[in-house]
Amino acid sequence: MTLKELLVKHEGWKLKPYKCSAGKWTVGCGYNFSDNPLPEDIEKYLSITECITDEMADRLLDLSIGWAVADCHKLFPRFNKFSQKRQDALIDFLFNVGIRTAKKFVHTIAAINTGRWEDAADGFRNSAWFRQVNERGIEIASMIEDG
Repeated sequence: MTLKELLVKHEGWKLKPYKCSAGKWTVGCGYNFSDNPLPEDIEKYLSITECITDEMADRLLDLSIGWAVADCHKLFPRFNKFSQKRQDALIDFLFNVGIRTAKKFVHTIAAINTGRWEDAADGFRNSAWFRQVNERGIEIASMIEDG
C-alpha cells in the first residue's frame, strides 16, 4: 500500500467540507482548513461550488504530506535511514496529530531515535491517542514494530 493509500484509508476522502472530531473544518483527505488556509484557487472554487475536485483534494494531500515529512525530520534526525514502512507510519502519525501533539510522545520519540522499535510501538499502544484512533493506531504500531 502506498503512503497516499494508507492516508486515504485512515482519513477518508471527502470533497464536501465537514467538521472533524476535533471540530475543525476539514476537506479532501483530512485537510484541516480551520488551521491551514486553503490555496486561493481552491478556496474560491469551494466558496462557489461548496465542494472541491479530486485533483484539488490530491493537491491538498500533497501539501499535508510535505508538512508531515518536514515534521518527521524535526523529530527524527535519522528519519531517512528508517525503512519505508516505518517512514510511512510516522508520516501518517504526524499527519494525524501534528507536531505539537507528537512532541508529547517523549518516550516514544526517544525509543524511535535509538532504534528501540518494540518500545516505540508499545509507546503508541499505551497512549490515549491509540485508544481514540482504533484501527489506525493498531496499524501504525504494527508498522513501527515490524519495520
